[in-house]
Amino acid sequence: MSLNQRVGKSVAGALVTSGAFALMAFMAPTPARAQSSASATLWAAPERASHRANPLPPTADAVKRGHNLFHRDCEQCHGKAGHGDGPLGVSLLPHPANLGSEHVQSQSDGALFWKMTEGRGVMPKATLDENEKWAVIAYLRTLAPQQ
Repeated sequence: MSLNQRVGKSVAGALVTSGAFALMAFMAPTPARAQSSASATLWAAPERASHRANPLPPTADAVKRGHNLFHRDCEQCHGKAGHGDGPLGVSLLPHPANLGSEHVQSQSDGALFWKMTEGRGVMPKATLDENEKWAVIAYLRTLAPQQ
């Protein structure tokens, strides 16, 4: 191998290395990037879905049924108390929502129903039937902090 070939390979290697470092620096988290990624995780249901009312009265039986379904289908990611800290959820990005938070609790039943039906990213589409989804929503409403 000639001197020119060895120098050329060294220069090419240095360019690749410096390019990788430049890319890492560009992708490093900054306050602005962290803020934009947080806003990118906001998930809004369409307006038409938000107006859909829960046809299931929040009776003790409906809440109990919703709790059982939540335990079976949602708890692994959302956690026992719905705080988004389930054994599978802690490793997910974005992390599962805290279902008792004001952000979630301020959403309409129709919006929550739509999100369960559609899924997003690592949150799968719920395999529950309509009445089961409404029962889970009745249970989710019990997760709001008591005032």
